[in-house]
Formats: sequence, C-alpha cells, structure tokens
Amino acid sequence: METYRLSSKLAEKDNEYLIQTVNDTNLGTVSTSIYINGVLTETVNSLYPVDISGNEVLSLVKITHEETKKEIENLLQSYRKVIETGDAKMAYYLGTAFFYKGFYQEARNLFTNATELDASHHQAFNYLGLTELARGNIHQAIVSSRRAVALKPAFADYRNNLGEALLADDAVDEAVAEFEKAIEINLYYCDAYLNLGLALILKTIKAPDRTTWPERLARINDYFYKASLINPVFKSQAFDEGLKTLKQFELSRALNIFKRIRDTKKENYRREFSGFYMKFALLTDWVSEEVLQERILYLKKELEKNPGYVDLHAELARCYLEQARLVWQRGVEGYRKSNEINPALSKIKMALDIVENISEDISLGLRKIAEKG
Repeated sequence: METYRLSSKLAEKDNEYLIQTVNDTNLGTVSTSIYINGVLTETVNSLYPVDISGNEVLSLVKITHEETKKEIENLLQSYRKVIETGDAKMAYYLGTAFFYKGFYQEARNLFTNATELDASHHQAFNYLGLTELARGNIHQAIVSSRRAVALKPAFADYRNNLGEALLADDAVDEAVAEFEKAIEINLYYCDAYLNLGLALILKTIKAPDRTTWPERLARINDYFYKASLINPVFKSQAFDEGLKTLKQFELSRALNIFKRIRDTKKENYRREFSGFYMKFALLTDWVSEEVLQERILYLKKELEKNPGYVDLHAELARCYLEQARLVWQRGVEGYRKSNEINPALSKIKMALDIVENISEDISLGLRKIAEKG
C-alpha cells in the first residue's frame, strides 16, 4: 500500500501554521501534525482497519487533513473576532481552546485581553499563569498566578498552580506553603501531594543534611504514595524507579524522574481534552450551523465510547439548543423581511415582536448556561 502525504500552510500575522497528514502502512494509522513557526505543537494518530483499500486510505488522509485545516481556520477566525468584540468571557473561553490545543502564544494574548477587560476575571489570570509557565516565562507565571489566588484564595487549583510556578523559580518554601494550602482545601488533591514531594527533594538538594534524611525521605515517600493512591495514573515503572532512586539518595535523578511523571500526566490531560475544549464555539452568536453540525457528530462518536460522560451529554444538549437558536433566528429574519415589505400587516408586526423577544430570551439563556460551565 502506498504512503500518502498532504501539506497545507496557514498564516496569521507573525505566525505560520503548517499542517501535515500522512498514513503509516506499517502501523495502520493516519497521523496529522501541526507546526507553528516550525515547532511541532500537536500530533494526532488515528487507526484504520487492516483490510482497508488504498483508495479508502487516501480518502481518509484527505478527510482528516481537511478537517484539521478547517478546525484551525475556524480557531484563527474566532481569534480575530473575539479580539475585535472586546468581550472578556469570550476571550477567556477561546483562550482555553487555544491553550489545550497547545497554541500558547494565542492563548496568552486572549487571556491577557480578558484580564485587561475584566480585572476580576480569576479564571483568566489562572490560565494566563499556566500559559506563561508552559512558555517558560516563570516570573510572569508567578505574577498572574498570584493574582488568581488573591481573587480566589480558597481555590485549591490556583494554589497548586502558583506553587508549581514558585517551584520552577526555586522558591521552595513559598511553593511548599502553597501546596500545603491546596491540600488543606482539598485533602484528596493528588497533584499537590506529588508537588510537595518534588519540593522537599529540591529543598534537600539545596541544603543537604543526611542527619534529617531518614525523616524527610519518609515524608517524601508518604506524599508520593498518597498521590498514587488517589490517582493510580502516577503508579508506573518510572514511579517505582523514582522511589528506588530516592532510597539510594540520588536526589537530582529522582527529581527529574518525578518531574517527568508530573509533566507527562499534564501533557496527556491537555491532549485528551483538546477536542473537548473546542466548546468555546458554543459561546458565540456567530457560530455557523456547519460548525455546530460537525461538533454534534463528534460528540455523538465520543459518547459512543464514553456513554457515562456527563459533560459530553451536557455539551451535546447545548449544541442542539444552539442549532434551535440559529433556526429560530432564520424565522425572525423572515418576519423582519415581511414587515419591511409591508409594514401595514399588523399580524406580521405582532409575530415579529413575539419571535424577537423569544430570540433574545433564548440567547440570554444559552449565555447563562455557558457561564455555569
């Protein structure tokens, strides 16, 4: 069977987006990769049946490539529109889509835009901190994360995220305080336990004292054990290797191993929810029926695999309501046109008033639903 390759380029201001799709005959996969200014941002692999024909593989490569290209075109179009509207909530929700897609520069711009428009938007400050940390801008990450914590001091996630930024800056004691606060808020916060273990390893590296090592090793092991007990995803061959390395007092190596475990979990989560966070489109009045229909088909397929996923059911319901809103809007436009042609028809004028009021209520209701997440 032949190997088929497709490549497309999109440009947005200073950024160039390269989309490449290729099939692997040995693995039986179609792979789509996205590069931003030459840097690989995302790769998605899809399996295809072993008995598929060459023409069917070619068709699959074309469809996969065009869907990815259209998705990025929609994202970039949405980016321009949201920046123009000056709506903090829109900027935040679109920013999450870019963040989980791995488009950190655009995400940073959108979260910054949201915080400038609304200085109390704690979610945007939190994600801005996460984005800056992902981009390696540690100082900016700390500043934004502190702002999120100041606005919502009882949010465990914000405390943990600030702690990670502080830990990246080698501010160990401050980081420990934030992780401990996160656990105080949420006793079952596995990420904070893992981060506490990392912080204590780093603290020992900075000021080694073998007389206190047995007690500290016991604490670190306890934190890592609790993290793996709460979330078994941490438990792995690498995890066991890290514990063994700790016992041998190879601190730098142990630190690197557990950091990789933490960062791998975060990256897997980002990739897993990349498609889910495309729900930003449901928060706009300019979303097209075509985009909605594609989203509905995607959600139906996901629900076939995950029938108990409540959030997917809720988003699918909202998609249908958005579809209804768009169809209703066409009815409103029809009555408006009729009224323009003949304003003397009182029944049409009365119908127009009714459907316009209902249309406003539908849009308001959908916005309120969206605000509640």
